[in-house]
Amino acid sequence: MRKIKLLPIVIAFIGLTLQVNAQQNITKYIKTYFTQPVDNTFSNGINATYLNNVVFDTLAAYINRAKYTIDISQYEYKTYTGDPIYTAINNANTRGVKIRYIQDGSQATTNTGVTALNAAIPKLTSPTGGVYGICHNKFVIIDEYSPDSTKSIVWTGSPDWDLAMSQGDYNNVIIFQSKVLARAFTNEFNIMWGDTTHGGASNSTNSKFGPNKPNSGNHIFNIGGSKVELYFSPSDGVNNQIVSNIASANVDLYCGMFTFTETTDATDIVNQKNAGAFAAAILDNYSSGTYTPYTSILPTGLGTNFEGYVASNTLYHNKYLIVNPSAPCHDPKVLTGSHNWTSSADTKNDENTVIVHNDTIANLYLQSFAGDFKAINSTHTSLTHTANPCPNTTGINSINNNESEINIFPNPSSGVINIQSSVLSNLKLEVYNYLGECIHQQVCTSATQQIDLNSQPNGIYFLKFQSEKNSFSKKIIIVH
Repeated sequence: MRKIKLLPIVIAFIGLTLQVNAQQNITKYIKTYFTQPVDNTFSNGINATYLNNVVFDTLAAYINRAKYTIDISQYEYKTYTGDPIYTAINNANTRGVKIRYIQDGSQATTNTGVTALNAAIPKLTSPTGGVYGICHNKFVIIDEYSPDSTKSIVWTGSPDWDLAMSQGDYNNVIIFQSKVLARAFTNEFNIMWGDTTHGGASNSTNSKFGPNKPNSGNHIFNIGGSKVELYFSPSDGVNNQIVSNIASANVDLYCGMFTFTETTDATDIVNQKNAGAFAAAILDNYSSGTYTPYTSILPTGLGTNFEGYVASNTLYHNKYLIVNPSAPCHDPKVLTGSHNWTSSADTKNDENTVIVHNDTIANLYLQSFAGDFKAINSTHTSLTHTANPCPNTTGINSINNNESEINIFPNPSSGVINIQSSVLSNLKLEVYNYLGECIHQQVCTSATQQIDLNSQPNGIYFLKFQSEKNSFSKKIIIVH
């Protein structure tokens, strides 16, 4: 009888293990696209994708697949001949998808794309004047409440919605397949909307923008086995995250920025370069050209690894930082979203920022930066390759030597997990559930640790161990 009873558990364990293995394909859960040619010679195995004039056709394709809900917070939307976005949104509304749309108040009179939307779609315009800046968000949440969690999508990145952003300007897009991240974005949307009802009208009494918003809450998620952080301005101290991530670059870092006025951030980049990291930056002359990061700090500190983008009719509109993409064992990551590096973005505007800790994603952005650098620069033909101090690239930054020294038992477990290893001391330990929610975190203080997960339901959990420079993950199964 015992063998018969154990058989379903063994089968479930095998099935769950296969499911975990499938999750390690990070590009299934996080996709990135770029609006200008990339340099695939920097690829570590997966080539970055250049969307040649079709970035908004890609967005429309996602909208066309929506079945339940769409929430949009978009700074600027100016329609153009052949624009596929408003048609896709209107078609979604016609087939019964519940849609809500937030636009920026300073752009409302020129947002022809918003005017083109069906009148039945509820819309909200952000306030203007006073201590508030602008609603500069650029995100779309699709099917947050879908019963199929693989259909919950978050689209974000740097582009506004107009013809130049798709067919001339330099931009990046990042797309997450994650129900838990979609819910976190929806929570932020609801704070601005003043109500939680999908497809319902906004509530001006409860609506909060800019400095009036509370901290968004949970910031750490696990998506496809990788740590993803989410922050919104001005409530979440985004510039502190920028400073912290710059300081963590000990091998190489790359900054691609439209508006860069924060002198401290620029000085920090130069300091990391002087400490031994390779550093390069591209800034847009139109928006950053009169500020000291563009005029003196970065060109002086980085020399020929600084490039200013000067053009009469297009913009370098990216807003990202790439940290240690050439060093898989040094927590490679990308910080991107709508947030320019300005005081207003940090203290007045509504902005969204994601930080993805993954060597594959970091390498995809490096391919884009290298392509931009090669196309823009006037002194080189290409970006210099940085030597990779780690022999292999792994999707979750695993450190095999340390992993083999950590003993986790029992696994599967009924709830109480024991962890033993000589390398545990001072490691930060985070526990994520299958949805990617961080349900527990602690700093390990000895070679033996115990975690009680009795209150958690049956399923897959990830134990993520983080040192100052490295991180690795273990999978466990809870079966009560």
